[in-house]
Amino acid sequence: MKNFSTLDKTASAVILFCTALIGLVVFLGTQAGVRVKANLPERGLIGPYQVVTLIFSESVDPQMAESLFDIQPKIDGTFRWADSQTMQFASLQPFELGTAYKLTLRSGLLSQNDHELKTDQSWEMHVREPEIAYLKSGDGQSGVWTMSLNNTNPPRQLTDPSLKVIDFDASRDGEFVIFIVQNQAGGIDLWRATRDGVSSILLDCGLDRCTSPSISPDGTRVAYSREIAGPSIDLPYGSPRIWMLDMSEAKDGPVYQDQQVLGYHPQWSPDGMQLASYDGLADQIRLLNVDSGQQFIFQSQTGGPMTWSPDGTKFLFTDVEQSEGGVRTRVRMADLTINKTFTLTGSEDDMDYGYNSLAWSPEDDESVLLGMRAGGDDPSQVFWLFNPGRLDGVIVAGQPEYAYTSPHWDVWGGAFVFQQFKLKGPYKPEIGLWKQGSAEPLVVGEGLMPRWLP
Repeated sequence: MKNFSTLDKTASAVILFCTALIGLVVFLGTQAGVRVKANLPERGLIGPYQVVTLIFSESVDPQMAESLFDIQPKIDGTFRWADSQTMQFASLQPFELGTAYKLTLRSGLLSQNDHELKTDQSWEMHVREPEIAYLKSGDGQSGVWTMSLNNTNPPRQLTDPSLKVIDFDASRDGEFVIFIVQNQAGGIDLWRATRDGVSSILLDCGLDRCTSPSISPDGTRVAYSREIAGPSIDLPYGSPRIWMLDMSEAKDGPVYQDQQVLGYHPQWSPDGMQLASYDGLADQIRLLNVDSGQQFIFQSQTGGPMTWSPDGTKFLFTDVEQSEGGVRTRVRMADLTINKTFTLTGSEDDMDYGYNSLAWSPEDDESVLLGMRAGGDDPSQVFWLFNPGRLDGVIVAGQPEYAYTSPHWDVWGGAFVFQQFKLKGPYKPEIGLWKQGSAEPLVVGEGLMPRWLP
């Protein structure tokens, strides 16, 4: 009995000690308050659409936490919660280059049981310098490369050198690219490469050909054109149809259930709510609201590019019409707010200017780039920067005997990159850069299909 009594006393002492220790830990935790850390890139260098993530040491009340959140200078954005301890802030406008941002979570209550952040927590953020991504081919290889604008770093290859890249698209936040590569079966697969240069297959398309990738503005989905392989190698591929891969949920499938709806060159609206594609068989641009399923159809015989207004309520596209003077290419505007389509320019032209490339500034409703013939018998092509409301503008790229195509604005609307090549002599594709306020564009390198990697 004596031994049992000693063991009981020892056990009781251990239990009392553990209880006291737990109480002390709880007390000290209460005194220390809730802890929080910011999941930011090294040295606080962020992309223009950086999603800012705060991680709390315990569950917090979302509304109470959001009320303590502050960024200076102010920038509009939305909150989302991965879980009760992980808050994310996504800006609605791009963070500005050359601006020092201060992220602060002010001290205060974070839960209904009076758990609080004892002191203000702050972090400094700066927007990194954007790069240009482009396709570089030669010596039997083809890959996506990037270059810096200030030449501080040499160009570097973003994709695996063993892969022969055919086409690519860059995400709006600049964190990755999606590119296409032919596989050993003869089909074409979707691949992904991070900003750090790590390549991995995204979608094995087998015998099918998956092309024209287009990344949604939030970076979670990829729309692409898919041609289904025939039942045997002797039979042709099926007509292109639009498919969508949801990368966040690993779901893949056709956008339209109707097999009669064809499409290629998918393109997202700025808010990611609308998806446009071109049906070459029906000569139609088809517009789909990806949430509601509502569809709109616009006639176009060119299959050329279209471009969205900054607020996503309008878009421009090209078409052709037969007039007394012959065929005329025209630029048309679709206004979704009033459900009307009308011609901006082209119907009254004295000649066909062959309007082609279109790019609406993402931050300026009054700035649109239009590619067109120089005029007369001159085969040269120029870029006209014009106001779609007044139809006045200036030529911003018009070197004789050159062709300019594929313009892409940066996220701030202050510069654009494009493709240029000389019409005579050896084919030598160059990458051009135009900046607001510059007298003329600059040639920044050789390459194909330039895109911004902000």
